[in-house]
Amino acid sequence: MKKSGDLSIFLANYSPSFARTAYLLTGDADRARELAVEALVTACRRWSTIRWGQPAVAALRELYAQFLAAAPPPAPEKHALATLPPTARAVLVARYHDALPPEQVAMVTGLWTAALEEETHQALTLLRAAHPELFTRDQTPEPGDASPPEPEGDAPSEPEGEAPSEGDASSEPEGGAQEAVDQAPWVAPEVPPGTAREPEPTPWTVPAQGSDTDDPGLRAALVRIALGMPHVNLSEPVLTRIGRRRRTRVTLWATVSAGAVGAFAALVVIAVSTLAGNLEKATGDSGTALTPSDEVPMAMPDKLGDPIRYAYTDYCEGASSDSSDPRPCGQWRLTTLSGKEWRLHAARAGYDEETLIALPLAISQDGHRLAYRHRDGSYVVHDLPTGVVKKIDIEHEETLPHITSSPNGRYFALDFGAADGAMLDFETGATRHVRGTKIKILAVGNDGTRVVSDEVDVNDVPGHASVATLTLQGARGRAGGYRVDPGLLEYGAALSPDGRTLAVVSADERLVTMNARTGRVFGSRTALDDYGVIAVERWLSADEVLVRQPDEDDEDAYLTKVDVRSGKSADYGGEEWIGYDSPLGALK
Repeated sequence: MKKSGDLSIFLANYSPSFARTAYLLTGDADRARELAVEALVTACRRWSTIRWGQPAVAALRELYAQFLAAAPPPAPEKHALATLPPTARAVLVARYHDALPPEQVAMVTGLWTAALEEETHQALTLLRAAHPELFTRDQTPEPGDASPPEPEGDAPSEPEGEAPSEGDASSEPEGGAQEAVDQAPWVAPEVPPGTAREPEPTPWTVPAQGSDTDDPGLRAALVRIALGMPHVNLSEPVLTRIGRRRRTRVTLWATVSAGAVGAFAALVVIAVSTLAGNLEKATGDSGTALTPSDEVPMAMPDKLGDPIRYAYTDYCEGASSDSSDPRPCGQWRLTTLSGKEWRLHAARAGYDEETLIALPLAISQDGHRLAYRHRDGSYVVHDLPTGVVKKIDIEHEETLPHITSSPNGRYFALDFGAADGAMLDFETGATRHVRGTKIKILAVGNDGTRVVSDEVDVNDVPGHASVATLTLQGARGRAGGYRVDPGLLEYGAALSPDGRTLAVVSADERLVTMNARTGRVFGSRTALDDYGVIAVERWLSADEVLVRQPDEDDEDAYLTKVDVRSGKSADYGGEEWIGYDSPLGALK
């Protein structure tokens, strides 16, 4: 499925439930629609980052953040939650309507977890005094009286650790943001070409009856109130806003470099794009594949001397690929420095059909080694000049895999965000394991030094539901052990050639450098918020870091080089095209 199609389907399926959450927060349909659109635009501009993990949770977090940050006007008097101040209202909506666990509620509302219980109790007291009828326990929706809410934001899920309520023991919890937290990452469903996907109704299930803070009557009442928001599909306004940002940049470029040649080129691009769109629509309507067999590259030989420049996956029209035996048109495509293309027939590509996890590929910076998930389910590293393949000795988890390599390509690290990570020394064939709670190996140095993040939940750090501890592990022992906000690692990290400096991007999209051993931040903070950030790629030299930024609505990207000493940034002209998710190898 095309990337833009993934985003469109996500918005079509889940934007109505985000609008209903916004309605509970604002009490006004027009303001709810505006809030939901703003939050989705902000979240989905980072679609390449959030699409593989928990896009619904990311969108909900943005929605609550914008609601609380904007000093919202009072809700209409007729709104049942109007008596509650904004923070208290957000706490109850997140806890009862969206079914978030306490840690997630603290995160989206910005409350210290220790203060959350008191805030919840006060909010319940105020609401019970104003509207005691909301707390009766016979508020479950009658079948047929209203359309059930969509998943990911409305239908509550079973609170973790509680047994199903009596008489409903066989029901499985459905919907709710908690489902997005606990289940495998969201994957866009397959939709026949030319068919507009309507959200499928999800049966509403009554959560288990527990303490007063889990009153099912209140949950049911909030669901009923939320249904006062008309069903709206926000795909069009969100995609339009995202696309306008990209078109503004393209228009500016065309104006600066304009003239008759520029105008003619623009007309050619429009004509070709229109023709391609018509062809795609025609083939989509007929259900036939758009990719002829003569456009599929040959299978890559075991030995290849031409370095890999980047890789991407193609689109198979009309049917999904079997990840264990992907069709040739859906396999990884490798583009070499000479411009020749090959397909990686030995690798699993796309999504794992059992776990719905996206399958990764990593390329060493010299373009001579590949790391991927083999057809047999193992993770391997393939040395192209010699044809030697070595296995990373670790059992795969049913969570998102992440692969990184040292700049010289000797070491490849693999983790799943779980308790076990591993690093392969290709020269010796030995695998070293890293253990913890939620391990992520952020970067690897040329000497095998690993920058390891271990995230844990906390309730004693103001404003944080979790923190990540960073350590350096290698032949020279361990160092670091300092704690940082996990959001600081959202875009990845890169270790300098001397192994002393870590480059990361902060939540406000500024490139930040820190001492890898002490965590001390230094140097210039370079703003990268013109078009958002996709990932920190690598160090180009002792002073320059390469960052990937979005250039188009979920299609292409561009590279920016940043001087960490001066803070100056510029487009990196060595690549004329890369995709959002295209692994980079040897740069021109």
